[in-house]
This record gives sequence, C-alpha cells and structure tokens, in this order.
Amino acid sequence: MVAFLTIRMHSRRWIAITYLFLAAAALLTRPAPGGVELTPFGIPAAAPAVLGLDPRKPVYAVPVQQRLVGFAVNVDWGDEYIPGMLAVLAERGVHVTFFPTGRWATRRPDLVQAMAAAGHELGNHGDRHDHPKALGDNQLAELIRRGQERLEDIAGVRTSLFAPPYGEVDARIARVAAETGHWTIMWTVDTVDWRQPPPDVIVQRVLSRVQPGAIVLMHPTEPTLTALPIILDRLMADGWQVVPVGRLLAVAQQPAADAPGH
Repeated sequence: MVAFLTIRMHSRRWIAITYLFLAAAALLTRPAPGGVELTPFGIPAAAPAVLGLDPRKPVYAVPVQQRLVGFAVNVDWGDEYIPGMLAVLAERGVHVTFFPTGRWATRRPDLVQAMAAAGHELGNHGDRHDHPKALGDNQLAELIRRGQERLEDIAGVRTSLFAPPYGEVDARIARVAAETGHWTIMWTVDTVDWRQPPPDVIVQRVLSRVQPGAIVLMHPTEPTLTALPIILDRLMADGWQVVPVGRLLAVAQQPAADAPGH
C-alpha cells in the first residue's frame, strides 16, 4: 500500500483513483445477509510496483512463482449447474472467483449468497451482459457500478475485480474500470465451455496450459460440471493449488519469504 501511495501521480485524476482503491479495501469485509462473515480474497490496487501490474491495464495472469492457479467463473446463466459446481468445490476445499452479472444476481440472490457463504470470492461481471466497447465512458462506469451495488446489496461484498462481458477489453475499458476501483480481469486459459465441447476437451485445455499465476476462465455448463472434478483432482495431485483470482493478487504482493510454499 505504501508503495502504491508513493508512486508519482501526474494528475488529480489518478490521485482520486488511489483513494477509490483504498476505500474499496476498507469495505471488503462485510457480513452477508444472515450474519455470515465473508472473507475477502480480492485486493485493490495496493502495490502495482510490487505486483508488476498496472491497475489501468487488463490482467491476463499474475506474476507468482508458486504453483497457484486462479479460477474465474463468469455467470449470467446456467443456474442449474451452480449448485453442482459449488458441491464439487466444497468437497475439495477449493475456493474460486465467481463473476455474476447484476441482473443474474438479482434473479438468483440465493445462489449468490450461497457462493459468498461458502467462502468464494465475488467479482463484478457488469450489471448486464452488454458489449463494453459499444458503451461510452459514463455508460460503462454505470454498468460496473450498478453491478457492484447489486452484489453489495445481496451478499454484503464490495467488488474490486471486473470481468468485462464478452471478454471485450481495450485500454479505455480498463481505464474506466480502474476509475471505479476495479482491476480488469481477463484470462490465461479460456475453456471455451460456452460452446459445450466434450468434457475431456475442457480438461485438456486447462491441464495443457496451466502455469503459475494463470487465470482459468469457466462458465456454468453441463460439460464444465463434468470436467471440473477431473481438473481439480489432477491439478491437486500434481501439486497445484486452485485459488480465487484476488488471492493470486494478494500473494503476488507478499515478500517471497511470506508467500505460500516458503
């Protein structure tokens, strides 16, 4: 955090962004509806100089040395597969990042609360599944802020990670997301599971491209649900730890001696 605050800011605009991220950090841990205390995995842009990342640019992978891989699950449909995915993750003690849209969260608050209560990180997939490149700056900022507000109302969590709908990203989109206090999260490995490939194809796509700090993109689909336990079991047997994306960012800012595995 000190490193972030000492980075030279050449305009009041970026000073304001600094305070947005710090404010997000202060609000991350909140009780969810029903009194469940949530554990935040995400971090704001606390030390980009240490992370080797810039909060104004998309994150495709996180620079860590440990055998850690982040799972990101974008959700705007697939309600029927979420309980099964949660069960598979719970059986293995694994936590990931779910990125629900605001409209989906409003329709299925029970599943959003189940994600949070199980200790999973909640990211922001926008209020609606609109094309970010078709939106002006103000419209895009509203898409992100409204999604954040809905998740905060439903689960008591203030998001700091934004996964753009359709994976649409450019410098402008990442900048606007940063101005709302969000990292723009992309992926290292795309399972392309929304096309409903055979489960073994999904398994191979992940296992053949996994690397320290990789971000694996998934969606709630039938083949994903079938592939998920196979992927997790093989990764864990090979010494990998599957974590939320925010956990990758948190580990990346730790001194090497304090990081997992040391």
